[in-house]
Amino acid sequence: MTDLATDPTTRRGRSSRAPRPSTAAGTAPAAGTSTAARSSNGAAARHDVAHPPIHPAAAALLAPHPTWVPPTPGLTELATGVVVGTTAALASPLISGPILSAFGGLRDERPPADPSRDAGDPGWFGPDSVAWRVHADISLLVAGLAAFALQSLHPLAMAGVAEHSSFADDFMGRTQRTGQFVQGVVYGSSPEAERRCRTVNLVHTRVVGVAPDGRPYDATDPELLEWVHIAEYLAIAAAHRRFGVRPMTRGELDRYVGEVARVGEGTGVLSPPRSWDEMHTAFERHRPNLAVGEYAAAGLGYLVEPPFIPRAALPVWRLLWAGAVACVPPVARTLLRVPDPTTAQLAGCRALLRTFSSGGGVPPPLRDARLRLGLPETG
Repeated sequence: MTDLATDPTTRRGRSSRAPRPSTAAGTAPAAGTSTAARSSNGAAARHDVAHPPIHPAAAALLAPHPTWVPPTPGLTELATGVVVGTTAALASPLISGPILSAFGGLRDERPPADPSRDAGDPGWFGPDSVAWRVHADISLLVAGLAAFALQSLHPLAMAGVAEHSSFADDFMGRTQRTGQFVQGVVYGSSPEAERRCRTVNLVHTRVVGVAPDGRPYDATDPELLEWVHIAEYLAIAAAHRRFGVRPMTRGELDRYVGEVARVGEGTGVLSPPRSWDEMHTAFERHRPNLAVGEYAAAGLGYLVEPPFIPRAALPVWRLLWAGAVACVPPVARTLLRVPDPTTAQLAGCRALLRTFSSGGGVPPPLRDARLRLGLPETG
């Protein structure tokens, strides 16, 4: 799970290098290029000279897509999971340690926080929210991979990650810090959630530069902030629908998007989506700007064959990656040039997550939140 930069070592100042030729592959012109061109922040800038309509084939590529609602698993996938689960369980000791360490924001061993601090404060959401249930589910492991894959498709967002964070040298640490933010704003007290958002906003003021294609980027740009928000919470919602113990219903999906809009507001998103249909509309608006450039290709390489996973466990890791691929919209899979996962891969991913979940216990942020409210640690 990712934001533009959560590394405290981010450098200040705009890059001084000269613009370079674009290395992005698959960049599409913005919708309506017959009358408008995209500015660096994605807003439409009118041309003084009218242009002829674009070719019908190009127009067809840019036509609005039907609303993609994250699917829930079918009966075949669930049944296959019983068989594949045996193999996954045998291999899981090789991989569970590195994976759970990488996503330490979800499963860590820190001692309970002082329950008297902000006692009684339910935070931004509270125990009756959909967010509390979703963020306690082990499906967030898959969501983290899917969110990074989605975010990488925006060349300017990915330039901010690659040039101002330690993702190449400290992929696990960066992922852990992002997971701690995502969980902290959901389960933390209101003051804690606000503090975490202020910290992210401060870091973003330092993330400026010039992308490889010559366009300037600024992590405080509302367009980029919106894309990061979309990538994060679309991935979490889709992963929960596909792999959650009790997947969100369609109505709960809308509730969840509406709840986490509060996080978007806290991190500078001007008008975050508040329903799944609004999430789809926002995704569609960003779609013409998406592409796979060199930075994205390098980042995705960490997901396909991560250096922190023992080679013998890579086949098991790839089950998680297959699950992540299933949690991005079809157009994203096309850009990533990855095939749809097979039923066996999805079943294996589900079985692997259940194996991790069986020994993970309650996520510490949820445990601390329940203690702060005087509730039992579990329940």
